[in-house]
Amino acid sequence: MALPGLTESETPTRRAWWKRPRVWATSVVVIVVVTSIAGVALLSDDEDNSQPRVAVPPPVSQEPSEPLPDGGPYTGSDVDVIGRGMRVPADPNGHVLEQTVRTSSPRLTQPISAPQGLEWQKVYGVPMPFSTSDGPTTISAEGVPSGFSRTPQGAALATLQILMRITYGPREVRQAVLDSSVIGSAELKNIVLNAPSEAQYQTVPAAVQILEDRYTEDSASVRWMFGPFPAPEEFPTTNGTVYHGGAIPAIWENGRWKVKLTEAVVSSELRDFEEYLDDPRWATTWF
Repeated sequence: MALPGLTESETPTRRAWWKRPRVWATSVVVIVVVTSIAGVALLSDDEDNSQPRVAVPPPVSQEPSEPLPDGGPYTGSDVDVIGRGMRVPADPNGHVLEQTVRTSSPRLTQPISAPQGLEWQKVYGVPMPFSTSDGPTTISAEGVPSGFSRTPQGAALATLQILMRITYGPREVRQAVLDSSVIGSAELKNIVLNAPSEAQYQTVPAAVQILEDRYTEDSASVRWMFGPFPAPEEFPTTNGTVYHGGAIPAIWENGRWKVKLTEAVVSSELRDFEEYLDDPRWATTWF
């Protein structure tokens, strides 16, 4: 089933849009300086703009602001380059959380509330979301996650998990996830499979959004945004920072969410930039 309003017009390359934030965030020092300055700019500009804005996160610290407990299925904790905390699982494929809370409602709400027991884990060097309400419920020995709920939260969790695994996982994991959890042409799958992973730091997303006309029980278009990052020359901003992201289409097929791999998804074209996440339909509490 095709998602409403989706296009497939861009030319595929070996660097996808979700790798861009990682490219800009290669220097922790630069991130710290720019985000600190941006925080001051946001505070001084609040009087002139009544729209809600996402506050710039604090500078990078050596430990999460609230230390994450270690032991058992975890080997420790870490932070991304913006200072958002995550746990480090002992299993390289990630640690499945016991589903102890009722699954989220299948009805889309704005903004999308975070799933219960949301936890970010550092898997293959990048943050991935896990929950106690909407999955995943299992991860195979090959690194394939499954058991995401048929809800907006489940679609959101599944799209990011799948995308990160086919991008940063070992080749055998990429292949297994592409075969089981991705819909797309052999050509596009081959581009993803053979793209260099460049295992550098990826950040925990700043926000997620699913619009009303982009969700049914059988399909979803999940828009993830990352940042704030230093604004590139292609998108100058008043405070020097920018949020960047893109939409990931998903299809419910054979009892599971699958990512629909399109040319737009694997394109490296710079797009979907925002200076502020002003739209109240952005969920900004998923970290």
